[in-house]
Amino acid sequence: MLTRSTVERLIPILRKDARRALSMSVPGFPKPYYCSFLLKDIDWFNTWASSGSTCRSQTDRSRSVYCDLRVGSYDYDQVTEGGLRELDEDLESNSHTSVPIDDKDYDGLRITLWKLLESKFREALADYNQKEASRISTLDPNNGLRSFTRGKRASYRHYSRLDDVDYDEWDRFCKKASLWISQLPRLSGSYVEFDVSQETRIFVSTEGTITVQNAQVFCLSANLHRLTSEGSRLEQEVVVNCGSLAELPTLAEFKRMIARKYEQLQRVSRAKKIHAFSGPVLLYPGPAGLLFHEAVGHRLEGSRLLSAGEGQTFKDQVGKQIFKLPITVRDNPLQKEFDGVKCIGSYAYDDEGAKAQDTVLIEDGVLKGFLSTRAAIIKGRHNSNGHARTKQNQRPISRMAVTIIEGKQGQPLDKLKAKLIQEIKRQKKPFGMIVYETNGGETDTTNYDFQAFSGDIAYATLVYPNGREVCVRGVNFVGTPLQSLSNIVAIGDTPEVDNGFCGAESGLLPITTISPAVVVSNLELQGKDEELVTPSILKRPLSLKRRKKAKHQRKRRRSNRS
Repeated sequence: MLTRSTVERLIPILRKDARRALSMSVPGFPKPYYCSFLLKDIDWFNTWASSGSTCRSQTDRSRSVYCDLRVGSYDYDQVTEGGLRELDEDLESNSHTSVPIDDKDYDGLRITLWKLLESKFREALADYNQKEASRISTLDPNNGLRSFTRGKRASYRHYSRLDDVDYDEWDRFCKKASLWISQLPRLSGSYVEFDVSQETRIFVSTEGTITVQNAQVFCLSANLHRLTSEGSRLEQEVVVNCGSLAELPTLAEFKRMIARKYEQLQRVSRAKKIHAFSGPVLLYPGPAGLLFHEAVGHRLEGSRLLSAGEGQTFKDQVGKQIFKLPITVRDNPLQKEFDGVKCIGSYAYDDEGAKAQDTVLIEDGVLKGFLSTRAAIIKGRHNSNGHARTKQNQRPISRMAVTIIEGKQGQPLDKLKAKLIQEIKRQKKPFGMIVYETNGGETDTTNYDFQAFSGDIAYATLVYPNGREVCVRGVNFVGTPLQSLSNIVAIGDTPEVDNGFCGAESGLLPITTISPAVVVSNLELQGKDEELVTPSILKRPLSLKRRKKAKHQRKRRRSNRS
C-alpha cells in the first residue's frame, strides 16, 4: 500500500501530464478534449503447496497506468463499440502502461507517461479517422448518442489501513494443510494455495477529479481430486475469497472445511452418472447467484448496448416484465459488507472517476435499467451510475460489482424443497434436482453465437417424488436467458454472500453476489465435457509419516516372528 505522502507526490505529476496532453495537436486532425490517468500500485503474494512441500512462493510489486485520452468532443470522439473491441495487444501504448515503482526519483515515471501520451494520441487519431471513414458506407446505430458525458468534479481520498501479511506464516500454513490432505486415502492429488493482492488506486482527470482508494483481496483454496476406475477425474474445491485476514479460517477450521469436501468427493465418486436432464431444479444460494450473474448480469452491462457485435438481449425491454415473481436485482458497489462478510466487489468511485451508485436493474420483476459508464446509452440526458471497471490496461466498461437479488415472497429452504417436489409431481417427472454447489460459469453475449449460459456443477443430488435424495454427477446446467428466468417459480428468504471473480473484456475483477436460493420449474442439464484419464502405472509414493509407520510395522512383525 502506498503511503499518504507518496500518493500526494504522485498526484501532481499525473495531473500535470494530463493537462499537458490537451496541448497536443496535429494540423488537420482533432485535438484532445479529455485526459485521465488511472494508476494502480499492487503488492502481491502467492504461495502454493502440495504433499507438505512448497511448490511456489512469489512476491511481486507492480505499478501500472491506464490513460484515457479522447480526441474530438464529448459529443463525438474516437471510441467505438462501447470500448468492448478496443484492446489490441500489439498497440504501442501497451508497452508503456507499466511504470517504475521508484518513489525516490520520478524521472522514470515522467518519461514513461510522456511515451504513453504520445502513443495514445497517435492511436486516438487513427481510430478517429477510421471511425469517420466507416461512416461513408456504414450506418452508425449509436448516432446521436454522446460519446462521453461530462463528469462532475470530485475529490475523494480514502487511506484505509491494509492488513500486515506474514508471508512466512502462510507458507507454513499451506505446507501443513497440504500435508494433512495428502494423508487422506483414495486421492489422486491435491494442493493448497494462498494469494493476496493489496492495491492503491489513484485516478486524476482534466475535469479536476481526484480519487484515491485502497483495496485488498485474500484467496485461500484447496483442491482435491481422484481418478475413478473408469478414468473420470473428479474434483472438489474449498475456496475462500475475502476482504480481510480476520475472515480467513484457522488451520483447524480449514481442515474441517476440507474434510467436508473430502466426504463429498467420496460420495461423488460413487454417485450415479447421468448424461442429460430437463426438469425442476432447486438452486442453493451460491448456484442461484451464478444463474443471475450469467443469465442477467452480463446482459445488463450498458456498454454491450453500444456494440453491434452483441446480442443485446434486453435492449428496448425497459419497463417490461422479466420475472414472473416480484424479484428485484440491483448492483450496489457501496455495499461494503453483508451479514458480517466484507464484499470484495465494493468501491466508492469507479475507474472513470464517477461516484458509485446503488443501481436498481430489475424491480419486482420489471426491467428498470442498465449498469452504465460515462458513455451514453440513451439519447438526451445520461448520467453514469459508476460501474466502469478495468483490471489494468483495458478500457473500463460497465461491469457488475456487488449484485444483490431480493424477493418479496421469500420462503425457507424446507418450503422450497416442498415446492420442488410439487413441481416434480405436477410435471410427472421421475425426479428433480438440487444443485448445492457450483465451481463457476460462463456465458456468450455476442450475436455471433447462441444466447446461452452454463454453470459448472460441483455437488448435486437427484430428488425423487418421495423426497429421497441421491448424489449425482456428470452434468452442468445450461439455458437461454429469457426462458430460464421466466421459469423461476419460488425464491428463498435467506440470502448468502458469494465473493468471487468475473472475467470479461476489461479483465478479471473481484465481484460479490448476494442471493437466496431459487426453484426453477425447468432447467436443462447437459453432460460434462471430460477427457478420460488412464490410471497411474506406478504406485503412489508413501509420505514420510507413512514410510516411518510402515517401517515400524515391519520391525514389529519381524520381532514377533523371532
